[in-house]
Amino acid sequence: MKCPRCWTDKAYVRTVGGSQQLLLRCALRVPMKCQHCYHKFTVSWFATIGQQIRPPTLRIAPITRGSRPSYAARHFAATQNRQTTDIADGQDRPRRADAA
Repeated sequence: MKCPRCWTDKAYVRTVGGSQQLLLRCALRVPMKCQHCYHKFTVSWFATIGQQIRPPTLRIAPITRGSRPSYAARHFAATQNRQTTDIADGQDRPRRADAA
């Protein structure tokens, strides 16, 4: 289904609840949401016949061997280790805000 705002074919059925769902069903409208621009809109039920209106399933890529953690993950692990050793040493080192 095409999004009326960005014209991509990435619009899928969104869930609504309560009285809004009842009103839309009585009016033969289908609530949609674009996966590209997040625009929410409704279309006629007749326009959805024969269209792909369910989002594709997301697949998680397997971890490859020999891969190493990202720079951010390594930096976070290094700062966590440094903080735990500072606490274990019992030393109060000035932080950047305290040093200024």
